[in-house]
Amino acid sequence: MIEKIAVLADSGSDLSITSKNLFVLPLRIIIDEKEYVDKKDISLNEVLAKLDDSKITTSLPSPKDIVDTFDKIKQQGYTHLICIPISKGLSGTMNIITQMATDYQGLTIEIIDTKNISMASGYSSVEALEMIEKGVSFQDIIDKINQRLTLKKVFFTVDKLLYLKRGGRIGLVAATVAELLKIKPVITCNENGIYYTVKKERGYQRAVNQLIEQVLEFVGTSKSYDVTLLNSNTSLDLDELTKQIKSKLPNIKNFTRSNITPALAIHTGPEALGIAVSLA
Repeated sequence: MIEKIAVLADSGSDLSITSKNLFVLPLRIIIDEKEYVDKKDISLNEVLAKLDDSKITTSLPSPKDIVDTFDKIKQQGYTHLICIPISKGLSGTMNIITQMATDYQGLTIEIIDTKNISMASGYSSVEALEMIEKGVSFQDIIDKINQRLTLKKVFFTVDKLLYLKRGGRIGLVAATVAELLKIKPVITCNENGIYYTVKKERGYQRAVNQLIEQVLEFVGTSKSYDVTLLNSNTSLDLDELTKQIKSKLPNIKNFTRSNITPALAIHTGPEALGIAVSLA
């Protein structure tokens, strides 16, 4: 059987690439009871402008969204599908994709839990797409992606903990104390794909510096890695920060700067800044 393979990510993976073999399932954003499709119906700046004055939540793609996407992929002649959503520890997207895939006919579907978010999840989709272009088999792509999951990481910080607190990612008491002391967390995902704080710094700039230090520690002696600088709407000079990152990480193969998707910005706020890395 000839395999025609597609990749399905979700918008929380922060992918900025395009490929004929890539399909992206958008998350949903609800603002004052009106629903928007992430990145399609509403922009990052529009979401940030409403964060403090509106009731804003995110929701999962609907079962219909998912089945319609499966149908579209099948209609385009694909026989196999690799689904690579963000961590099931942070979102229910993977679970609902799994439910819809169970009885779906006409596609061989595999679902991978990256246990990561943003481009740390997106990098797995990038790798899968590269292997598809090289003619690697469906099962070999799945095996390789799973083997390499621990070679990807994202570290991020925020200026205000208010938005993480609203999303239930941090406790009220902890957030209040941290705000009083001007403590900024450096956050990543643990082995279960759940947020945890690796460092706490006094002040936003020190937390940003710590992002680079955490990436340095993660890459270790690696001679090649891809890096993405992720931003919502930081007031920092990103050109200067880019120079700093490249000077401290001389073995970068591919460097990208990208905005996070609006659905993620709801939980992080305007000053969210992150660095995602994928080891070669």
